[in-house]
Amino acid sequence: MFTKYFLLLLYAACLHATTTITTYTYKTVGDLKIKLDVILPPIPPPASGFPVLFTIHGGGDIQGQKSTALNPQEVTETMNRGWAIVAIDYRLIPGVFLADILEDVQDAYQWMRTELIKSVPINIDLVTVIGRSAGGGLAVLSGYKLTPRPQAIIGFYSFCTNWTDPYAYKPETPVPLVFVAAANKLAVPVVTEYTMSGETDPKNVLWNGVLASGKMGWLVTTHDPAFPQTEIMAQLKTFSATENMDENYPPTYLAHGLVDTLVPYSQSVQLANKLKEYNIPYVLDLVPGANHNFDNHAEFWTQHVVPVFDFAQKYMQQSSKAMEFLAK
Repeated sequence: MFTKYFLLLLYAACLHATTTITTYTYKTVGDLKIKLDVILPPIPPPASGFPVLFTIHGGGDIQGQKSTALNPQEVTETMNRGWAIVAIDYRLIPGVFLADILEDVQDAYQWMRTELIKSVPINIDLVTVIGRSAGGGLAVLSGYKLTPRPQAIIGFYSFCTNWTDPYAYKPETPVPLVFVAAANKLAVPVVTEYTMSGETDPKNVLWNGVLASGKMGWLVTTHDPAFPQTEIMAQLKTFSATENMDENYPPTYLAHGLVDTLVPYSQSVQLANKLKEYNIPYVLDLVPGANHNFDNHAEFWTQHVVPVFDFAQKYMQQSSKAMEFLAK
């Protein structure tokens, strides 16, 4: 998980690159203002606007913040390629459910396309969605939940590409009442930039307990221990990229450490198998010796992180050339 130290490094890196971070409110729910950050390269924009790296932070759907969606080296790489960054916050469980989080992602994407475009020189036809962990899970969801679909998807150690997998949900086991009590107690207030304070943090205890028990799928769909299993499974199927693949899914890059102790690499393998079945261009990079958050470690940068950006550039360039051809 990210720390405030990484947050400070991120902002320092952006300032050093003479970029500017501008924050916007893209939606309001009750008294809660949900925001996104925009970072532009320190160069004049092309006539068509900067391509966009639409970034979704990780944190198990229960913590995290937009300012940690990319690490400082990834921000620098994005700026060097002349892309804009749009980094979003979203509401967090257990204050909301996964359907609400997805709604926030969709709303941020549409707000970018209809409102942000009015004042910021971005190219809304050249968008790559990137996320790590839970953000990676939301990124792969965006491959069929966003309209229009992005040009490419990047998922680092994506959390729950298949919500029906026993890793995420075991329908045959009962929900411990301690989870029910904790979920209801922690359901309010809904906050965005929340970071768990340690192993004894109540949200951390709930999250780890639910994940270890195979009840994460329950937590993201309901707080009712008697909620019908069939209805939970039906919802989880709609949130599983493996269950919703089609021939229009965007080209996808999946990077996952082979010794990931938090999200099993089988989650990325399952999605890769579906991409292959539908003949979707993809890369599955299973990284030897890499654990969760491996992209924050310098030894993996050249071989396992830079290619992610090359992949995004390839498909955004292809889309740009296609648009130029159609415009003639």
